[in-house]
Amino acid sequence: MKKSILIKYIKGELAESEKAKVLEWAAKDKANELYIARLLNVDTLINLPQWEASDREVNDILKKLKDQSFTNKKYYTINKKIFWSAASIVIIAAVSTIFMLNSSKKSPKGDALLSQNIVNAYTYKNITPTKTLYTPRGVKARLILPDSSQVWLNSDTWITYPDSFDSLVRSVTISGEAYFDVKKNPDRPMIVNTTKGFSIQVLGTQFNIKAYENDNVAQTTLYSGEICLLRSENNKIVGTKISPNQTALINVENLKLNVTTIIKESPKNDYAWKEGKIIFESTPLPEVIKTLERWHGVDFVIKDRDILKYKITATFNSESIVQIMDLIQMTTPVKYKIENRKVVLDRN
Repeated sequence: MKKSILIKYIKGELAESEKAKVLEWAAKDKANELYIARLLNVDTLINLPQWEASDREVNDILKKLKDQSFTNKKYYTINKKIFWSAASIVIIAAVSTIFMLNSSKKSPKGDALLSQNIVNAYTYKNITPTKTLYTPRGVKARLILPDSSQVWLNSDTWITYPDSFDSLVRSVTISGEAYFDVKKNPDRPMIVNTTKGFSIQVLGTQFNIKAYENDNVAQTTLYSGEICLLRSENNKIVGTKISPNQTALINVENLKLNVTTIIKESPKNDYAWKEGKIIFESTPLPEVIKTLERWHGVDFVIKDRDILKYKITATFNSESIVQIMDLIQMTTPVKYKIENRKVVLDRN
């Protein structure tokens, strides 16, 4: 089947006879069904007008899908890989259902149900175009989501969210750092996806998440309610529950996520940025540099890499980059100079 025809089908531009041919093609092979689902979720969807299939078309598709056998393990794997993709707006909506199924006892019948739930998740209805908000380095923002949940974005952070949330879950994707105050809705959990290979399932709670692309370790700190950290292990979805004032550290080693939960002495320091503060507590200089680059929109140049072994303990509140570097220079063997928007560091 030509891709151009499938795109017209998605946009609702085909005659009834042509639509029937697409449905027949989709029913012939699981790969065909999957391909249509991908087309509904790839980036090009953002540029397409919103379109909703008729109830008859949806029922036809679901009937044909249900008539298929879903015992092929390869098919499970493909589906799971897809719904971990950042672009998978609809399929990722099934994360909470999949997690609950995998938390119970496994059986062939349960696995078949798992696959069926994935199929039911992309019913070709209510596909909503997404928006992306980006806060450049040196900029912060507050966003109100379609369900009235609030998100504060730290510098150099982007978030993707829909015009309206799906009926199953409230799904957003983030890269960077953000503080969430999620409106409680037990019937429709929120799934916060990251580009680091994990997601967070929440009902109504307050938490901070830090998951920058160029950081080796991501982390999330919970302040109220309960969250569950979801990730894929051995083609299964596993979860780690986080309690208030706990921090989960997520480190990627050998393409595997290692999750450690700790209790910090001052967990509120993790969202001090939201209140205009930078707090360093024995923070290695490389991490200090990353924070200052994002916070002040500057670039650092290291002349002597031996200085990177130093750690910084300090609290800043609205100080300029010059004031911050003056203090670092006074308390460590580090000297600096600023050239345009570059901060050059050397040994004193």
